[in-house]
Amino acid sequence: MERQLIIWQAHEGNVSGANIAMLEYIDALKYDYNFHVILPHEGTMCNALKIRSVPYSLIPQYNWIGTKFNSIRARLKYFIRTKVALQKTVSLIRKYKPVFLFTNTQAPFVGAKAAFIAKCQHVWWIHEFGEEDFGFSIGLGHRKSAYELIQKWSILIICNSYAVAEKFRYLMPQANIKVNYQPVSWNPVSRRISTKGKYLMFGQLTPAKGHLEVIEAMRQCLISGKKISSLYIIGPCHDKEYLKNLIHSIEEAGLKEWITIDVGFFEKESILPQFEVLLLPSRSEAFGRVIIEASKAGLRVVVKNVGGAKEIVTLSNCILYNNSTELEAILSGEINLPNDDALIIYNEKEEIGKLKHYLSEIMVR
Repeated sequence: MERQLIIWQAHEGNVSGANIAMLEYIDALKYDYNFHVILPHEGTMCNALKIRSVPYSLIPQYNWIGTKFNSIRARLKYFIRTKVALQKTVSLIRKYKPVFLFTNTQAPFVGAKAAFIAKCQHVWWIHEFGEEDFGFSIGLGHRKSAYELIQKWSILIICNSYAVAEKFRYLMPQANIKVNYQPVSWNPVSRRISTKGKYLMFGQLTPAKGHLEVIEAMRQCLISGKKISSLYIIGPCHDKEYLKNLIHSIEEAGLKEWITIDVGFFEKESILPQFEVLLLPSRSEAFGRVIIEASKAGLRVVVKNVGGAKEIVTLSNCILYNNSTELEAILSGEINLPNDDALIIYNEKEEIGKLKHYLSEIMVR
């Protein structure tokens, strides 16, 4: 029996965040479905897909987050490009006739609307907790309209934690919302070799990820004469002003000796084992995949209590903090980190089985 096709619209062209989740799901479902991926631009995702023999198409569109119209020309260009992206996506659906169209976080609207027009079932994957990462500026700030359209266009919404699902069930009561913990790929040959430092913040350098909060906590420790350990901030950065602000804040706080920034895309297997503790002060982080990755690499995890996958935090070898005072106590060693072996607290095969069941349920509708 020939495998049915799923088209997956990626929210960006590089291997980061939700795209890592997408690749892990593609790997887990490759014996059940064929895949075709839509990328908005060239990037490291191209090679990741070629390695997997997964075909892809480039359909340019703007990054929806923080879209600003400084002129009538900019607004016109935005609408024309969006319309072209919509038409091309509809054409792709009609050409390949997929059983589903999946979309990630920031870019549900073009894919969802195209699927609706082409009478294809749309599934929206939500990997994070904060609304800033859900692309509601596609609706030009009209959140109520955005929620209504997603409920109309999406046959299924998959969240990667119960906390995320609970939030969106409240915001979209008519939606079919399920929870599924994604599989987390990790090279088991990798072993923890702490060579660089104690603390790591790994991932995109954006204001939502909490870097400035950690820098301020370390500054307060320094002022109070408390002992602090080294911190590495590692990941891609598309915001030059934010990077400049980070560097300036570190210098102003007198922390150049303790904090290092490495900008770029890095393989998690090569970076995580070099540290002892992963810091997650993000306002939007759903924690699930990142905590499991860190656990598989043998790291402890320090997580800000802002929502996200609390059930994973509670059942794994992590520590939650609620405010800057508690963060300072952790960074200075006044609050001890867990010393138990890291736990992998869910059954990945069971989760994939649940996902296949969710998809089979909506296929027969």
